[in-house]
Amino acid sequence: MSPSPTRALALDALLRDLGPRRLRRGGLVPEPPGGLGSGVPAIDRLLGGGFPRGRLSEICGGASSGRTSLALALLAHTTREGRVCAVVDPADGFDPRAAEEAGVVLDRVLWARAPGLRPALRAAERLLEAEGFALVLLDCTAQGLAAPDASWKRLARTASGSNAALVLLSLARAAGTAAEIALEMRALHARFSGAPALLECLEAEACVLRSRAGPTGERARLRLRTAVE
Repeated sequence: MSPSPTRALALDALLRDLGPRRLRRGGLVPEPPGGLGSGVPAIDRLLGGGFPRGRLSEICGGASSGRTSLALALLAHTTREGRVCAVVDPADGFDPRAAEEAGVVLDRVLWARAPGLRPALRAAERLLEAEGFALVLLDCTAQGLAAPDASWKRLARTASGSNAALVLLSLARAAGTAAEIALEMRALHARFSGAPALLECLEAEACVLRSRAGPTGERARLRLRTAVE
C-alpha cells in the first residue's frame, strides 16, 4: 500500500511546528541525569539504571521474544511518572488498546504514524530536537525496514544533543556501532492461567549484545505482561 499523501503532509506539518526548540506544553521540566528506568527491575539492573538519555539504544528480537512487551513496559513506566513519550511508527503497528492495557498513559504519548522509513527517521530527528520528550521509541520491526549505517549514526548524533532516551525496536541488530546499548530478547516460557487457559505472561531473557559502558554477554531473566509481538 502506498503512503497516504494526507498522512505525509500532516506529519511534515507537525514536525515543522515542533522544530528545533524545547516542548513546553504542560510545564515540562528538564530530565534528570542518568538512565531512564524501564519499570522492569531486572532490565534496569542489567543496564546500570536504565536506558541512557542522549543515546541510541536498541532492543532486538524475533516474534514473541518479549521485545514489544518490554517496549510497552518502558512506555508505561515513563508515562505513569508524568513524562511525555513519542512513538514513531512507520509500519502503523502500534496498538493503543494493548498499550493502555499494559499501563501506558496514552494522553502522554505522541504517536507519529510516519509513512515509510525515511519519514520515520526524519520524524525521530525532529522529535529529539524538539526536546521535552523523555523517550522517543522508533519501531522498525516490520520486514524491509532497513537503513544504512550512516542514517543510524546521524540519528545517534541528534540524540546526543538531547536529553531523551532514543530506543530502536528491530527484528535483528540494525544500528551497529551507533547504538550505545543493544539488547537481544529471547522467549523462554509462556505461562497460562484460567479456564479456558489464557496467556498470562511471558518469561524471557535479555542479553546485552553491545554496551559502551560495560561488559557484553550479561543476561537477565524477566517476566513480562504479554503483548502482540
